[in-house]
Amino acid sequence: MIESGLAMQGSYLVPRFSGRGFTLTELLIAIIILGVTAAVVIPNFNYHNVKKLDVAANEVAYALRFARSEAIRTGSIHGIQISQTNQRVVAYKANMATDPVSMEFILTDPVSKKLLDFDFDNKSSTLGTKISNSLDPFDYAGLGRVNNLLFDGTGTPIWVVSSSNTTYLLTDGMVQLDFAGKQRVVTVAPHTARITIE
Repeated sequence: MIESGLAMQGSYLVPRFSGRGFTLTELLIAIIILGVTAAVVIPNFNYHNVKKLDVAANEVAYALRFARSEAIRTGSIHGIQISQTNQRVVAYKANMATDPVSMEFILTDPVSKKLLDFDFDNKSSTLGTKISNSLDPFDYAGLGRVNNLLFDGTGTPIWVVSSSNTTYLLTDGMVQLDFAGKQRVVTVAPHTARITIE
């Protein structure tokens, strides 16, 4: 005979499960599985912030290093322009016949065949990253700060005023990059042109 909520099993009455709910253990296991899955699946946004900043810093450092290596390889002056206004970094062959010195042509990456013209506002891998220098990034003894840096045929960081044929040596080079409260700084050492990311 079956009574409400009980079933006969042999000579014993045992509780019958109605299938209306879950045990506490089953609920805890389900919650733990959901928590682990969420931790793995939901992206870590802080990691992506740092990654975009690192990509931008590496692009600036690469453009600086490539302009310097081209100056040494060709024996002619090459440069880089950092524009806080346009959020662009451009590596170029310098036109020394103009005053001020201008771009003869933008350098091309030998591997990707793309121009070394990085526009942080229009590139998904660096979107949101800002060149945040309050002053122009390159300081020269006797001249002051400008947003261009040239490398002579020996790779020395300089600036040249063509009209007076005056060469100024770099005393400080620093490109500040910001993204979501994080910061990276790309520095260019005077005389040696050693380029580092901090």
